[in-house]
Amino acid sequence: MGLKNKNRITTLLCNVFIWGCAFLCAYPIFWMITTAFKDRIDAFTVPPTYIFSPHLDNFRAVLSSGNFMSAYKNSLIISVSTCLLALLLGIPMAYALARYKVRNKQGIMMWLLSTKMAPAILIAVPYYMIYQKIGLMGTYIGMIIVYLIFNLAFTVWMLKGFIESVPVELSEAARVDGAARLTAFFRVEAPLMKGGIAATAILCFITVWNEFLLALVLTSFRTQTTPVAIQNFISFEGIRWGEIAAAGVLVAAPAVILGIAVRKYLITGLTMGAVK
Repeated sequence: MGLKNKNRITTLLCNVFIWGCAFLCAYPIFWMITTAFKDRIDAFTVPPTYIFSPHLDNFRAVLSSGNFMSAYKNSLIISVSTCLLALLLGIPMAYALARYKVRNKQGIMMWLLSTKMAPAILIAVPYYMIYQKIGLMGTYIGMIIVYLIFNLAFTVWMLKGFIESVPVELSEAARVDGAARLTAFFRVEAPLMKGGIAATAILCFITVWNEFLLALVLTSFRTQTTPVAIQNFISFEGIRWGEIAAAGVLVAAPAVILGIAVRKYLITGLTMGAVK
């Protein structure tokens, strides 16, 4: 067997492996979407049916559920607020660490990173006890604070790299022309790193939007988020798979739509600084 044939076989096997992994990853998403449009009989058919008459009864049941729509509103409030606050605090922190001579900079960066390392299950009970004492249990502010603490380190780490990828000479040239430091940042540096800011904001939003454990422990019935509200479709009558799948589609939709809408900035931001 020649070297050319060996390369072809290797390439073929790699492609088969890659497509197999892609199928395994995509099939649960495909199952969720198709189940959302099935009736209860088709949803429980074994083996699964892929040819069926689609209907919207599951979506109507989910949308008519006041609890789920209230949770949807709660998720939007908490996710958007956390994302905005993370950017508001993270951009100045990242700029200071990227542009100024900060004492023990590496130690600060590692300390920030350490706040992201702790698993949620480790801090859920302490936060629960503290929030019970200070009256933040089951409140928007309490959830925003805990998510902000978790996402601020990620925001600073991401934005620091994006700021460092923008040549400092551009800001210095603007300051030579008479611009203040803030003016130089907002008019010169910020437009060049808008892709990085967009990528950071989207990833922060998705992280908060999909979080389950802390939301399960720290929210009340009035402030529970959509990942927690989905479990309400599991009742003593059984698991309502069609409604769960429809709710899953509705929960995934904002992140997918947002990612598609700003995909150009997302790709630019994630690859910024990769090539000098």
